[in-house]
Amino acid sequence: MNRRWVGALILLLVLTLPGAAALPLPWSGLPVMGTNSGAYPIRLDGVEQSGNIAVVTWDVPPNCISGYGTVLISKDGRSVTERVSLGRLKPWGKKVAVFLNVRDPVYVKLRITSGNGIFMSSWVRLTPQSTPRFFPTDYTVTYPAQKGEIRPQFIQIPILIGAIISVGFALWDAYDAYNVCSDYGGDSIKCTVAAGSVFVFSLAIEGDEIVSIFRHGDELVEVPGRVYSILKRLDIVEEIDQGLQKARFVNERFAHIFDDIAKHGDDAAKALDNLVSKGVSTEAVEEAVKHGATIKGVKEGVERFAEKSSSFIVKNSGKEYTVVLERGTERSGLLHAFLRHVWGYEMEGAGITTFWPMGQKIVVNGQAKQLPKVFRNERELREFLDEVLERALQKEKYVKKFKKGSVTLTVELSDVGIYKEGITSIEFAFEYKNGVHYLKTAYPKTGYNVWAYKPWKRAIEPVG
Repeated sequence: MNRRWVGALILLLVLTLPGAAALPLPWSGLPVMGTNSGAYPIRLDGVEQSGNIAVVTWDVPPNCISGYGTVLISKDGRSVTERVSLGRLKPWGKKVAVFLNVRDPVYVKLRITSGNGIFMSSWVRLTPQSTPRFFPTDYTVTYPAQKGEIRPQFIQIPILIGAIISVGFALWDAYDAYNVCSDYGGDSIKCTVAAGSVFVFSLAIEGDEIVSIFRHGDELVEVPGRVYSILKRLDIVEEIDQGLQKARFVNERFAHIFDDIAKHGDDAAKALDNLVSKGVSTEAVEEAVKHGATIKGVKEGVERFAEKSSSFIVKNSGKEYTVVLERGTERSGLLHAFLRHVWGYEMEGAGITTFWPMGQKIVVNGQAKQLPKVFRNERELREFLDEVLERALQKEKYVKKFKKGSVTLTVELSDVGIYKEGITSIEFAFEYKNGVHYLKTAYPKTGYNVWAYKPWKRAIEPVG
C-alpha cells in the first residue's frame, strides 16, 4: 500500500478515538525582547496535541500586515537552539499555525519581522505525549499516551487534508513526513525539517523562503535569502554576532546599493551580480547609484552602450591604423565613457565632467539635477558615436591626427553633417597600443544641452 495512504490511515485512526479536551499549555512568562526594542507581542491562541503531534496557533496583531515568520526553538526557554523559516506570511491580524512533531521537551515561539517592526510571542513549552516503539523495518511509530483531537478550525479544508496526510507520516518519521509535504508543493504549505527534535510546517498563507534582517541606520530592512547570498558574496553586507541574535549590518560603503536592492529586490540583486561578473566593481556601481542611477538601469545601459565593439581603418601618410571602440574598463573605453559621462563616476575627484543629455537626474550633494533629454536611450547614443567617428575618419582634417601615440579628436558636428539638438562638438580620446588606437573616452564638449559638473562650485550647470 502507498505509504502516504498508510500514514493517512494511521492519523485518521488517532483522530477517531474518543475525544479528549485539548491540552492548553502556558506561556513561559519571559519578556518580549525588552521595552525599548519596538517589538509587538503575539498572543497565544492555543495548543492542541494528539500524542506527539501538536498544533500551536497564535493571534497576530492586525498591524502586522505582512512579514517573514520564524519559529524559534529552545531546549531551556532561554537560548535559541534552532530557527525554522516559515517564509513570508500575510496574516492581516488572523491566526498563524504550525504543526510540530514533539520528540523531546522543547520551547517554541513565533517571530514575524515586518516592515514596521518585529512581532514576537513568548515561549510555549511542549512535551512529548507518547513513547517511541521500534519495529524491525527500522520505522519508528509513536503511540499516543492520551486521546485527543486536532481541530484547527481556521484552516481551509483542502489544505487541512494535505496537512493530515503529512502529519500522518510524521507519526512514522519526520523525514518521511517532509518528503510527503514536499510532494504537495502547494503555495500555501511551507515544509522544513529542523535539525533536531521538532518537525515544523506552516499553513499560515503562502511561504517563500528564509529572510535576513538588516539594521540600516535606525531601520530594520528585510532581504530574502536568495538576495542575501548575493549581498554577502559581494561584501555589501556584514555579519556581527550579538547575544542570541545574529544581527546583520549594511557595509556603509555600499549603502546606496543596499537601498536600491531593498527597494527593487531580485531584479536589482541579479543586475548587480551580472555587472560584477562582467568586471564592473561594486564601488563603481555604488557611485552610479549614489548619483541617481538604479542598479538595473546601469546594467541595461552597459548592455546597450558598451557590449558591442566597433572598428575602423584609418590611412595616414601611407600608414594604416586601426581605430577601435570596445567595452574596456571603468578607467578606459566605452564602459568608462558610460559610467563617467552618463552617471558621473568619479566626477568629484577630477576636473569638469560633462554629461550626455539622456534626461537623467544626477544627484549632487543630495539634490537632483534634471538634465535635458536628447537621446532616447544608450543604444541611440552609441549609434550616434559610431556615426560621428565614421564620418570624421573620412575627412583629412581628422585623419591626419592619427599616428603613433595618443590621439584626441574634437569633432565639430557641423563638419560631419550631423545635427543633434543642443550639442555642437564632441571629443574622442584614444590611446595607442601595438598599432591600434583604442578609445579611452568620449564625451560632449559644447552646446546648450551639454551640462557639466564643476568641482569648484560642486554643482551641475550648462557648459555655455
